[in-house]
Amino acid sequence: MIIDSFDGQRADEKINAVWRRHPFVLSKAGFIVVGMAVVGSVPLAMGWGGWSIGFLIFIVSCSGLYALINYWLWVNTIFILTNQRIFAIYQKRLFVRTNNEVPLENIQNVSHTKHGIFEMMMDFGDVEIETSGAKTAMQIKDVPNPYFVQQKILSKDLSKDK
Repeated sequence: MIIDSFDGQRADEKINAVWRRHPFVLSKAGFIVVGMAVVGSVPLAMGWGGWSIGFLIFIVSCSGLYALINYWLWVNTIFILTNQRIFAIYQKRLFVRTNNEVPLENIQNVSHTKHGIFEMMMDFGDVEIETSGAKTAMQIKDVPNPYFVQQKILSKDLSKDK
């Protein structure tokens, strides 16, 4: 993904890395959409009359809307690492967005965690950033290759461009 600039970017600030959540987080929405389509097609398959086509159209429309909303939430959740700070922009719900920013010079510790078999197999997890003033200043959830993200944040060559 290529991002050249963002709102609030300083004149001397350069983007070093951009991450999104792992696409596997969309699988839950995918299973719900498929389940809704199967449930919606049952009345049609049972031959329960003309209303079953309308019911199927309604269920498919609702599940499609649910899928689009989840995709939109996924696309609008983004993590940006610059040579001065790191941003976590979470689109939590349709009209709820949380922005978090941590200056690189305040970072004391960066760790990563993988929970469960799917995160281990598909290599994604959470990265936790700690500062001296707060136990956990930022948590980057469900990022691909969390070890790489951790090392990228900790690399000292980011601050040389200040």
